[in-house]
Amino acid sequence: MTTPPVAEAPSTTATDQEEPPPSDFRTTDPDTAHGWLQAVYSDYRPEESNSRRDFTFRGTRRPLGRSSVSRLQYSMSADNNIALSDVMLVFQPSDGGMKVSLGRDEEVVPAGTPVLFPAHETVSALWSDTDAGCVCLRAADVERIAAETTGVESPTVQFTGLRPMSPNLGRRWNETVRYVVGAVLDHPEITANPVIAGHLTHLLAAAALDTFPSTRLASHRRIPPDHAPPAVVRRAIGFIEANADREMTLTEIAAGSGIGARGLQAAFLRHEDTTPTEYARRVRMERAHQDLQAADPTGRDTVPGIAAQWGFTDPGRFATAYQETYRRTPAETLRG
Repeated sequence: MTTPPVAEAPSTTATDQEEPPPSDFRTTDPDTAHGWLQAVYSDYRPEESNSRRDFTFRGTRRPLGRSSVSRLQYSMSADNNIALSDVMLVFQPSDGGMKVSLGRDEEVVPAGTPVLFPAHETVSALWSDTDAGCVCLRAADVERIAAETTGVESPTVQFTGLRPMSPNLGRRWNETVRYVVGAVLDHPEITANPVIAGHLTHLLAAAALDTFPSTRLASHRRIPPDHAPPAVVRRAIGFIEANADREMTLTEIAAGSGIGARGLQAAFLRHEDTTPTEYARRVRMERAHQDLQAADPTGRDTVPGIAAQWGFTDPGRFATAYQETYRRTPAETLRG
């Protein structure tokens, strides 16, 4: 991913600074680089640097709610331990060498191949002139998405492998990351929008669960029939409509409706023939439709701008979904 120009870092470690570490950072001092990495990734533990000559480091990080996407360019060979607590990382080297080990599982990571550093584990990583992208996800967010997609209440997800379950799944993961990184870099202001940040985090967490082997597969059960009354669904719909301008998880909608997430999911499938999160997406689409109808086509209102206000970050996908729903393009609606 492309990074903007950055200033040379001073020769003090990032951990000595009281202010947050800069989002765009470069240095020629290994200790300063390790300080920035420790400030950005609190679980990072540098062990050994095999070469300090002609060292260069460049780090770029973009927050995404509680998650983040980064690019790291690390010019020397070094061994590092990353003792992860409540986050999981997915690295994807685009150049150079990388080897990771977790217990007896050791993997040489080819360029273009994603590799998982699971939460609550210590992973050893050997870098050698590496240029890599990194996705950082909170374990709690991944477990929440697992609960929403399986119907199992609050499952504890453990990842059981470092590599994708198949090359095709690895390619799909890469496509998802490219889409998210492109959205963040092209529109950096969107990270302040909780609806959009939540949507992109959901995409990354769901993609990680689909890509890497985990205990979620063993927990995946069909949601049993539920006899929740229509009143519960009506409360959930009211909650969704009142909060459509921000991110809503299945768990949050359920709490606002007075029922468990599993029961609400089943109730929506029974009474609305859809899921609560898909219903929320429909509500956001309808709000965007209303804004397009009310907008002044000669003013500053644009289709991408209105779409982004309601959490639709990809104009092409929004236009396709909009046309499927309303049988006309969003631009035609805007022009009246």
